[in-house]
Amino acid sequence: MAFHKTYRPYIPAGRRWYIVAEVAAGLLICLFLFTGLDKLYNYHQFKDALGKSPLLVDIANVLAWSLPVTEIMIAVALFIPVTRKVGFKATIIVMLVFIVYLSYMMAFAPKLPCMCAGLLESLSWKSHIVFNFLMIVLAILGIVASGKRSSAGSRAPPA
Repeated sequence: MAFHKTYRPYIPAGRRWYIVAEVAAGLLICLFLFTGLDKLYNYHQFKDALGKSPLLVDIANVLAWSLPVTEIMIAVALFIPVTRKVGFKATIIVMLVFIVYLSYMMAFAPKLPCMCAGLLESLSWKSHIVFNFLMIVLAILGIVASGKRSSAGSRAPPA
């Protein structure tokens, strides 16, 4: 009677970190490209929603184009291996700003305008905050994985 050993491919540690960094970057690229392009596509609706926010009414015009452009720039930074760590750090900063904004609005504004795209529109405000925290964790994981990858014998220069 022959027993078959289960095949478990060996993935070297450096390669595993590479995969983690690539997946984290890929997910964040999809998020930022989707939301940034959606805001530009629906520019007038996005600008109107920003104008309804008591905190952003004075800067709504500038924010209406600078936020989607920033999101697209972060996606580009995450796509280019040399600038990937900068993209991960920018992700953390942007998500923290969103969390602070949402927390303030939840505490002081009776009616919150939603400027989200796609499935994010269906999330509650508390779920938005949890989602943003998860994106921060993903970005931190990407930074750690990028560092491990470059120190594990990779021929790529550290970012």
